[in-house]
Amino acid sequence: MAVGLFVVRATITAEREDAFNRWYNEEHLPQVLRYNGAVSGRRYRKLTGEDRYAYMAVYEFASEDVFRRFRDSDHLKKLVKDYDANFGTTSERERSAYVQIWP
Repeated sequence: MAVGLFVVRATITAEREDAFNRWYNEEHLPQVLRYNGAVSGRRYRKLTGEDRYAYMAVYEFASEDVFRRFRDSDHLKKLVKDYDANFGTTSERERSAYVQIWP
């Protein structure tokens, strides 16, 4: 079964950066991982590059099917609503998904 990856890249204003990182690490990421079939989650801060997004979260799902169920779930809708309520006016984000093709 192929692994599914969900990638969220985000910006945040400087004055909200500490609150964003604390909330993301302590609340948001653990809530994503409560979804049945979510395997892991990691966050990254950009070191170099011209991409405007400073942060990236990468979530691993057990399979493409599990990711597709997550994508369409009320669980994700609640997560998005919570993100928007906390940082919707001070953050931009982009979401994408990938499926493992090798090995």
